Amino acid sequence: MNFSKIAKYSVILSIIPALYVCIYPGKIALITIFCSYSILIGILIILGKLQIINEKINKKFDGEIFIKLFLSYNLFILLRGLYDAKSEQDWIAMFSAIIPLFLVTHFSIYLAAYKISISTVIKTFLSYGIILCALIFLFLPPLSIDFVKSISPIYFFILMIPFLNIKKAVFIIFVALFCFFSDFSNRSNLINICIAFIIALSFFWKKRIWMLNLIKASRVVLLFMPIVFLILGLSGVFNIFLLGDMMQAYSIDTGDGNKQELLIDSRTSIYVDVFSELERQEAFVFGLGASGKTKTSLSEISYADFDKIYKEGRRRTESGMLNYIQWGGMIGGLVYFLLFVKASYFGIYRSKNWFCVVLGVWLAFKGLFSFIEDATYFSISSIFIFFALGICLNKNIRALTDLEIKMFFNKSLKFSLFRKSFN
Repeated sequence: MNFSKIAKYSVILSIIPALYVCIYPGKIALITIFCSYSILIGILIILGKLQIINEKINKKFDGEIFIKLFLSYNLFILLRGLYDAKSEQDWIAMFSAIIPLFLVTHFSIYLAAYKISISTVIKTFLSYGIILCALIFLFLPPLSIDFVKSISPIYFFILMIPFLNIKKAVFIIFVALFCFFSDFSNRSNLINICIAFIIALSFFWKKRIWMLNLIKASRVVLLFMPIVFLILGLSGVFNIFLLGDMMQAYSIDTGDGNKQELLIDSRTSIYVDVFSELERQEAFVFGLGASGKTKTSLSEISYADFDKIYKEGRRRTESGMLNYIQWGGMIGGLVYFLLFVKASYFGIYRSKNWFCVVLGVWLAFKGLFSFIEDATYFSISSIFIFFALGICLNKNIRALTDLEIKMFFNKSLKFSLFRKSFN
């Protein structure tokens, strides 16, 4: 088992649960355990080999202290969750969701430690990953977002377009447009694709000083916005999620006879649930632990699977940052947010190539967006977020020039599955 193999299996096995649940709806726990624990075994083998040869993988990264801090604190949260778990649903959630997230998805930041593993991740997603996503689309049940979540690494690949030859770039654009038009009701997907294309366009003005200054300023604004709005929201001064209520209602036809309201507030209630529970348990600093639950209106629903899943309380929300605050308190949210702060800084300020610059500002946007969406779990979408963080923290990748990055990406996409169309 080496980094190349673990990178390949991480991509494939993190998509399979989404495909499986499309065919067998609701049957997610066992397939997630099988796929994630298979990767975990590979990770443990690699860690053992690295220990034997005394290779310090963290030395590949700048800001290694922030990686260690994030992983260590979340291991503490995990152990606390295992200690606090009591009910059957607690244990099911711990072994099928929390452990795969904390011990597999989080450690995918190390997939960016070596060029070979970066190349393998890129190559595998654009071959086997695309095929699996196509199968998900074919079997997709109504109202499911599994296709959009599984194809979401395309946001990362959009940023690569200026560094690819024309055939590869056209393929990425085609997949991105297909993803965009596949589901107009998914606001997150529409925003992510638009933002990625806007950021990628900066390549054409990369030699202009004002463009780099604009990106630096954008990073600061993007990273400060959630902090400011969180303080304003908690103090009761201003709720950014209610901004849509002040505007004219705007809805779209989802194609199934229903309409999707694009400006509706779907986040205030979950923030209220989490912070109310933190206040009730006096857990603002250290959170509720990995098995912690919040009381929610869903707990009162007594039909379908809601009675079983939410009766004890809600274990996670749609917001990635809010989940880390729920599990680890303000410290948990801080150590997660600092990854975006440091990775975006190194990508923009300490890089010799424009790809890391655009990836840095994209990560600043994802740091902001994590307060709204991007719930992390064992999935290809979450793995690619940590993978992108790792790339911006990787010293060797940031040291490459634009020409070297272009050669690296195009060489990474020379593989037999698409050889005729990509070479």
